[in-house]
Amino acid sequence: MSAVTDRMRLAYMYGGLVSYGPGEALGPRVLTDWEFVLILEGQVRYLANGRQYAAPPGSAILARPGFHEAYQWDETSRTRHAYFHFDIAELPADWPDPEAWPVVRSKPVPVIAALFRHVMDRIFLHPEWPAEPPHAEDCRAVETLISLFIQEQITESGQFERNRPEPVNKAVKWMREVIDETPQLNVRLGDLAIAAGCSEKHLCRLFQQTFGHSPMQTLRLLRLQLSLTLVVRTNLPIKQIARRCGFDDPLYFSRSFSQWFGKSPSEVRLGLKQGLPPPVNPLPVDITPRVHW
Repeated sequence: MSAVTDRMRLAYMYGGLVSYGPGEALGPRVLTDWEFVLILEGQVRYLANGRQYAAPPGSAILARPGFHEAYQWDETSRTRHAYFHFDIAELPADWPDPEAWPVVRSKPVPVIAALFRHVMDRIFLHPEWPAEPPHAEDCRAVETLISLFIQEQITESGQFERNRPEPVNKAVKWMREVIDETPQLNVRLGDLAIAAGCSEKHLCRLFQQTFGHSPMQTLRLLRLQLSLTLVVRTNLPIKQIARRCGFDDPLYFSRSFSQWFGKSPSEVRLGLKQGLPPPVNPLPVDITPRVHW
């Protein structure tokens, strides 16, 4: 039984790389420790405790002690996979029960494969394993790898790039530059259309489809989004925050802030002292103007 602590500690770890010919199989068997598997080549079927999982190339499998398991390798071509066995001596206290962990990720986020390869490199550098326990930094690498694997909020198809229309990207880039360099500039819809390289009507339609707001509304929300960060992360006076974000009138700024976020800047700061979370950003975080003052 694993102890509960702040960080993961492994009792041992070892692994390797193996190939199987077409139609071969592994198991059935009962697993006595943990095993992490990364499928490199071949279409694999993994059977565990009466369930069957498809595991195409790139899939990651995390098998737990006590699993009644079998692997059915590709029927028509070679199968290759990397694996490492380990035993968990101490488990992070804030993790969910291992019984609730996923078993297979058929399209894991790319960093999982990169971390897996790093762990394998560490294994190959340590011939004294598993007779000796892994070092603390190696336990942390495995902890991060498993944490990424079990987090449901990281979608398998997730990607950091945003596929927004190019006129929207150009207009947003120009908005951010204005807020960064000349926040008091009086911006008109025509200015945004010129920056975007399209008509005002087309730009309004694209912004509505992308953000649910008009271009001018989006500009105002960008100013408010930056102001929220400055309210939360700095001790700047409200008047200074207003001017930094392009509001000449601090009272108008406070009213605009309150109308959108449901609280005034002062109320947000008071809530933070009481342990309350800040309001949610009105726009995607990746378009937030540069935070400086």
